[in-house]
Amino acid sequence: MRLTTSIFVHYIFQNYEKKMTRNISILIGLFVYITSVAQYDITVKMDGLTCEDELLLANHFGNKQYLKDTAECTNGVFHFRGDQKLESGVYLVVLPQKNYFEILVSKDENQLNYSFATDTSLLPDKMTVSGSQENELFFEFNRFAVAQSLAANKLRNEKELTDNAQEQEAIQNKLKAIGVSVTKKREDIQNKHPELFIGKLYNAMREVIAPESPKEMSKDELLKWQFYWLREHFWDYVDMSEDGLVRSPVFHSKLKEYFTNYMSPLVDTAIVMADALTTKIETAGSKEQYKYTVHFMLGHFEDAKYMCFDKAVWHIAKNYYCAGKAWWSDSAYVAKMCEESSKMEPTLCDKRAPDLAMPDTNLRRRVVMSEITKPVTVLIFWDINCGHCKKEMPLISKQYDSMNHEHVEIYAVYTQGDWEGWKKRIAKEKYTFINVANAFGEDTFRDSYNIRTTPQIYVLDRDKNIRFKKIGAKDIPGTVQYLLEEQGVVPKKKETTSTDSEK
Repeated sequence: MRLTTSIFVHYIFQNYEKKMTRNISILIGLFVYITSVAQYDITVKMDGLTCEDELLLANHFGNKQYLKDTAECTNGVFHFRGDQKLESGVYLVVLPQKNYFEILVSKDENQLNYSFATDTSLLPDKMTVSGSQENELFFEFNRFAVAQSLAANKLRNEKELTDNAQEQEAIQNKLKAIGVSVTKKREDIQNKHPELFIGKLYNAMREVIAPESPKEMSKDELLKWQFYWLREHFWDYVDMSEDGLVRSPVFHSKLKEYFTNYMSPLVDTAIVMADALTTKIETAGSKEQYKYTVHFMLGHFEDAKYMCFDKAVWHIAKNYYCAGKAWWSDSAYVAKMCEESSKMEPTLCDKRAPDLAMPDTNLRRRVVMSEITKPVTVLIFWDINCGHCKKEMPLISKQYDSMNHEHVEIYAVYTQGDWEGWKKRIAKEKYTFINVANAFGEDTFRDSYNIRTTPQIYVLDRDKNIRFKKIGAKDIPGTVQYLLEEQGVVPKKKETTSTDSEK
């Protein structure tokens, strides 16, 4: 069959177009595959390991480490590959024996070019790096720091072997010089490369040093001035727009130091500090720092041993989780947080204690707590079968018998339903303070006070504001004395000073 020229030409071009379209589709598909599958390809050549061994990639996140990837191995070369670019941070290449070396990952670098070669000794001078300026600088510093550390160890050994004071002083000066040289090396990198992740990481590691005071001060005044200056400038070297700092040990360490060394023992001041920090981070823009900080503060305040710090926990729950600012938490967790914070709210420090009106042991006369006119009221929730209550209540009774009853009253609430057992215990122990129980089931004290354990002790001022809470029996005399002095009921035994003038 003969084809006309026009038909032949059409046939040729039609098939050419189909072929080209197919080839272009293949190329496009291959490009999409490469870009979707190979967003990072970290190559590790590890002398001493074979493809029979397993190499893991993990990353720091706060004070913990999390597994990120498992290497593929071809011809003795390990590859960590992924279809999404790795976020900036400090990562760990973990060997089968669980020893590891750290590398830096930057989202601003081409992560397809990262290449490392070393052996199982993991000595910095055995490491070679290519394809990453961040890691070239990182291992350059590591090699220098390790060499200086070895020199320092040698000097320390020499110092132990001599009793000569001059020689010891000379060695100590050399040790200081080594420390200074390591710090200077790190500072040189951060100053020359402030735009790189390593520059931001090393800058965050800098120690903030207070300047000279603006005027002559006494020693105590100077210490106080330096404390507040350092607290104010603690975060000066931390780039709060850099998410990668959370994926390093540095950010967690800074948070821990800040809230351990600079957090006020007064809950209202601690709350102000917390809000100021999150606002600063939110303004700078790091979502990871914001998320980690809120989570850290919640746990730190829950563990705090200071009086009334449940108010700080409540504040974080209400103003972050319940306010929709904890986007990382699922709805069930947020709902639980909001439920718990609602239970905490009625009995936060400085709030007026929810009133109680319960019958006494005769089950006839209802005693209203708010009608107690004495300057201090000690409110106690207890149970006759509670082991700790059996130890605390007799001690409280002795304390009450020795107190001035014109100044102090105890309002003791029995929390269970063995009315006869309760009355027998009171009679046996001769508890002469106010004893009440929810005998008619009309009082909602459990909703207001969220009683989960007994005994629970609250100390209230004249206006029935909660001033101390959940203290032990041994603490009652001191807290009562403090409130009597504060309200001018009794003269102060000695001058008392606040631990923090910011209240």
